[in-house]
Amino acid sequence: MYTISMGELPAFLKHVAVRLREPVMVWGPPGVGKSEGVGQVFQNDQLVDIRLSQYDSVDLRGLPMPSEGLTVWHMPSTLPFKGNPRFDETLPVIGLFLDEINSAAAAVSAVAYQLINDRRVGEHVLMDNVVVIAAGNREGDKGVTNRMPLPLANRFTHVEVGVSVDSWCLWAQDAKLPPIGIAFMQFRKPLLSTFDPSKPQKAFATPRTWTKALRYYADDQMPEAVKMAAMAGAIGEGSAAEFWGFVDVWAKLTPIAKIIANPTKVAVPEEASMRYAMAINVSGSLTPENAAPLYLYLTRMDAEFMVLAWSMALKRDARLWGSPEFIAFSKAYRGVFTT
Repeated sequence: MYTISMGELPAFLKHVAVRLREPVMVWGPPGVGKSEGVGQVFQNDQLVDIRLSQYDSVDLRGLPMPSEGLTVWHMPSTLPFKGNPRFDETLPVIGLFLDEINSAAAAVSAVAYQLINDRRVGEHVLMDNVVVIAAGNREGDKGVTNRMPLPLANRFTHVEVGVSVDSWCLWAQDAKLPPIGIAFMQFRKPLLSTFDPSKPQKAFATPRTWTKALRYYADDQMPEAVKMAAMAGAIGEGSAAEFWGFVDVWAKLTPIAKIIANPTKVAVPEEASMRYAMAINVSGSLTPENAAPLYLYLTRMDAEFMVLAWSMALKRDARLWGSPEFIAFSKAYRGVFTT
């Protein structure tokens, strides 16, 4: 199965599911951010999130009731069928997100055949602006999953989402997670996901658990001992121990104000861990107003750290694209930066 990064998933869904109206099945390991990626494509009022593992077949078709000697199925209020006043047929698009689809009971999967392929269940027809996206864990992940029936699988366009450190770091920056977490992840990329279905560990690192762990770290009301325990409970003891070791590195960084005041004389870190940390620290402070001195400082670092700092800064502040410093940098390091 073709694998894409989380950063590429929204574009994939916009073209295949939204523009071409083809049902899409998103596969991936636990905690990689499948649901988050789907949510980025739709506004809150445009996404209908259905966890099929919690549904019975009658929940999709509705309750049968007698009417004038006939049985009539009353449509479920949770699905965007035509005639349901809870949904707006005039919206450009409504996303019907069938999460945990391969954890659903066999009877529910049977009803889903018709919903996905014919855009209807019995007499209830999906609104014309509805697009269908499903998601689930892979069968080898040892979650609560069932083998997807081949007739149902054949109705989807399938894609797998892989773990991407760079995509997660850009998302974490937008989500205002602590910069130290982004710096640490760039330095220790394998620790973004330590999921191993062959090991019975309860706490392991994934993009989802790192997000929780960094929020624990940023909580100024939580004592340090509690933070350490909470982070270990989210990402595992090994990952948490390495992170706390990196905290000592972060504490030794030269303040940005000192770099701005004397960019050509302030010492540049020698250790790789310190350089990663400093590059992320500079990227979080880089603006068109202070770009001149921070650019001078970055020119004293290796190309990989310069590219890292500029990449993160440009994502955060689009004004930097037109700055003289970025233009000079992109010309001098054109080959490295485009790569």
